[in-house]
Amino acid sequence: MTNHLLFGLPVLERFLAALDIGVANFTLCDIRDGWSARFDACATASLHYCMEGRGALVTQDGEHVALIPHSFVLLPPGIGYRIESDSTSPVGETNHGRLCEWPSRETIPTILVGGGKAGIATACGEVKLDTNYGGDPFRTMRRPLIAQFDTQSGLKDQFVLLLAECARPGLGSRALVEALLKQCLIMVMRRQIDNGGADLPWAAGFADKRLAGALEAIFERLASPLSVERLADIAGMSRSAFAAQFMKAFGQPPMAMLKVVRLRKAAELLATTDVPVAEVARMVGFSSRSNFSQAFHAMHDMDPTAFRRRSSATDRRGVRDE
Repeated sequence: MTNHLLFGLPVLERFLAALDIGVANFTLCDIRDGWSARFDACATASLHYCMEGRGALVTQDGEHVALIPHSFVLLPPGIGYRIESDSTSPVGETNHGRLCEWPSRETIPTILVGGGKAGIATACGEVKLDTNYGGDPFRTMRRPLIAQFDTQSGLKDQFVLLLAECARPGLGSRALVEALLKQCLIMVMRRQIDNGGADLPWAAGFADKRLAGALEAIFERLASPLSVERLADIAGMSRSAFAAQFMKAFGQPPMAMLKVVRLRKAAELLATTDVPVAEVARMVGFSSRSNFSQAFHAMHDMDPTAFRRRSSATDRRGVRDE
């Protein structure tokens, strides 16, 4: 991805990309009339999109979230739950532990619960992110985030079309549904930001123009000698107030965030360009190649040259496989 494309994206998408947030353990839950399925808590937030039918998502604390077609629920980490179909005469419940990865990446994994008439079908997944070099922005959630998508959202019609692929999976249909779940996540985050981020502190951070301005500088000025003092100036805040508010909103210090963004951008440049390693280091704000190599190795478990070599070999294999 070029600098122009990267910096043309809204700050929220850049933030999610910097933390490498995606969707893991995607599963379609087909729960028949009168049945429910119980799932254990997962370490990260989970996503649930009602494809068709009616029912509810009930948390271990007893919170009841009604589900109708095109309802979306983002569930906080560490909360067990069950998904149940509407019925006047409940039949039974099954326990499925956690959502987990399935062997095939092309077909859509499905959990079928019960028999008889159709009840509720939900597309479920877990937020995937690397917390080794960044905090979990969802760990401060206290309650489920709920959204109802409509035709204007641009997603409802796409999910309707993908229902047919869920019934008869085809090549790439799973990847498409996973990508749509991530789009749902981004749209829910945007709504949180528009509403001041009351239910999610880091959404409140985006809603704060001072913090958002400093975060934008982190993404746009990778080669600049940024410091906490300089970022505080950009935000128009004192150093101590800025550092405390940034930490509260985004779950990590500003310089830690800057380091993650710089090293992820460096990995992209190494994989997609022939720019010399020393120049890549300069482009992402490192004053020396040795400091850059040490930081890069700590994050990626290999030095920049080895990373570029591996990326090139992967690309060549991909070309041969086409």
